[in-house]
Order: sequence, then C-alpha cells, then structure tokens
Amino acid sequence: MGYLDLITLGIVLAIVSVMSVLVLFIFWRINMELPGVLHWTLGGLCFALAFLSVFVATLFSFPDNIGPFFANWLSLAGVLFSIEGSLRFRGCNSTVIWRFLLGSIPVIGFVLWIVMDMPLARYLFHDGMMVVGMSTVALIMLWRIGDSKQQWVNSLAAFSAIVVATGFFARWQYALNATDLSEGVFIPINGALFLAILVFNIGWTYGLGLACYYRSNQQVMALAREDSLTGLPNRRCLDETLVSALAASERSDQAFALAIVDINGFKAVNDNRGHTIGDELLVGLSERLRQALRGADFAGRLGGDEFLVLAHGLRSDEDEKKFVHRLREKLDGQINLSDGDYLVSVSIGLAVWPVDGLTAHQLLMVADQRMYENKCAIAGFELHGRKLAAQESTANESPGHDSPDRQLA
Repeated sequence: MGYLDLITLGIVLAIVSVMSVLVLFIFWRINMELPGVLHWTLGGLCFALAFLSVFVATLFSFPDNIGPFFANWLSLAGVLFSIEGSLRFRGCNSTVIWRFLLGSIPVIGFVLWIVMDMPLARYLFHDGMMVVGMSTVALIMLWRIGDSKQQWVNSLAAFSAIVVATGFFARWQYALNATDLSEGVFIPINGALFLAILVFNIGWTYGLGLACYYRSNQQVMALAREDSLTGLPNRRCLDETLVSALAASERSDQAFALAIVDINGFKAVNDNRGHTIGDELLVGLSERLRQALRGADFAGRLGGDEFLVLAHGLRSDEDEKKFVHRLREKLDGQINLSDGDYLVSVSIGLAVWPVDGLTAHQLLMVADQRMYENKCAIAGFELHGRKLAAQESTANESPGHDSPDRQLA
C-alpha cells in the first residue's frame, strides 16, 4: 500500500476518531446515569488525541520519536479507560481496580519514554499491551451474560475490540520478525492496522450506542413493572408473571399456589398517624416479604396494602399450611417506624391451581375471599378477647366480687 494511501487512511481515521468522541460525548450527556459511559468517552478522546498527535508532530516538525511516543501513550491510556468503562457498565465498580488502572498510565508513559528510541522494543511493548487490553475489553463485554438479547447487543462492541486486537497482534508479529523498522509509520503492515482501527472506531461507537440503548430500555421496562414505593413488582408485572405461571403449570401439570396478603388495620395507621407513616409500614413489610420468599417464590404489590405471593412446590395440604404459617410468622410482629413501633398483623388467603381455579381471575377471587375470611376471623378473635377483658374488669369491680376492701370489711 503506497504512502499516499496510508496518509489518506490516517486522515480518515483521525476524522472518524473525532466523530466517535463526539458521539460518545452525546451518549454520556443523554445517559449520565449509566455507569461506564463517561470512561468510554474519555477513552475515545485519548484515541482521537493519539492519532492527532502524530499529525501535529509532523506538521510542526517535531523530532521523529515524539509523535509516536505520545500516540502510543495516549492510545494505551484510552485502552485503560475503555477497560474501566466496560467494568462499570457490567456492574463491577471497584476502587482498587480503578486506582490500579490510573496508576498504570504514568508507568506506561515511563516505559515508553525509555524505549522511545528503540523501534522494536516500542512496537513489541505497545502492541502487546494493546492486544491484551482490547482482548480484555471484549471479554468483559461478553462475560457471563444471562440475557441472550444483551449478549447480541454487546457482541458488536466486543467484535470491534477483537478486530483491533488482531490488527495489533499482526503488527507485533511483523515487528518481531522484521529486520528494518526505520520507515516508522510507513511500514507496510500499518495499512492493514489502520484499516482495522477504522473498523474498530465505527463498530465500537455503534456497539456502545446499542448497549446504552438496550440498558436504558431495560431500565425503563423495569420501572414500568416496579412499584415505585416498595420496589416490588407492580400489578402489571404480577399479571404477566401469573399468566406465565399458568402456562407453565398447564404444560407440566405441576400445581402452584397463589396467596394474597393484607395488612390488618392499615387504614387506621393512615388515618391516625399519617400517610408518610403508612408508606413506611408498606416499605418495612415489603422488606420482610422479600426475606420470607424461597428461591422459587415470587411476590409483588397488588395495590394499597395488598400483596401477592406465588409459591411452587406445595404438594399437599400440610405443605400449604406450613407455607402460610411460615409467611405469617415472617410478616407478623413489631416493626420500627419513625414515630414509634407498630405491631404488624396480616391476613392471608391461599388458592391453589388447579383445585381452586384454572384461570387467574378464579384464583384471585378464591384467594381474596379466603383472605377476607381470615381477616374476619382475626377481627372476631380480637373482639372476643376485648370482650373477655372487659368482662373480667367488670367482675373485678362488681360489689359481689371479693375485692380486698370487701374482704377487709
């Protein structure tokens, strides 16, 4: 490939790099809440400055080794920022790793300064680090992704990183076997490398854009299915999950249970202590409900002070009784609120597929009816207890009772 072609490729590459930085900056401004996007933008800026530094050094007739030194240093710094951005995007936000990567930048600069006048050592060190760094980025973007759609989305960015890693590996091998590297930037292998870097810039930018879009869309979808107060799945998500559970049970002929949980006396809390305290009670009970769930259970907020729990693996009446007892045991009890403690009591109604119904509507109706029966039983028990207490108090105060005063008389 001729010099003119290489220079043309370099100019195109510099322009594309600048455009990529602008696109990444826009991604960051739009998705500032997404982790890693800022670090990707800083990495893209380093890549763009790396290519521009060569042209600046050539334009102002700097010594031959100055341009490559800054280009190599900035490109490796860009890789480190890209690694940190990918780690944060995938949920690994480690202060130790971040400090290590930041501390590596001056160390890399020092090594490059030492080998600045040694082309073979400079190529081997820089290109070897680029291969390791970009392969690491690709691995992070694809590591342990359970969602197949996200895997496809992240694959474009990962593939772009592999392409540029392959290009630098080819130049590393070329430098290792070359007898003359005096041509500097115009060595033949750089044409293919520049093309690989061009593919990387375009694919990486589009790939990160897709990844950001998918992540943002997932967050919006999650918010649409999440109760804003308790963080539990909302009614919409519960309906979808219940439909899925019914379909799965029809295929496998495996029963499942549906329980409606209601807080006793919740209206009195709102009326007497205020809605803020009522919200605290709902949040506190939601946390208890999360802790009460087994691995296969699912819970969400139906609305108001009602919650829904889906339970699998209840094979007998005894299992159902144990499940309700365990649920009540976990949820009932003293809870600390900002204006004082409150003794929580819940009513629970259980319905089992297919015994109590074949559709979601039938199961909800049965569970709701049983929950109200349980609530009435609890209210009746409490009312009976208060009557007994009142009768005992009246008996203690009646003239016919042998009170201490009467006995003394």
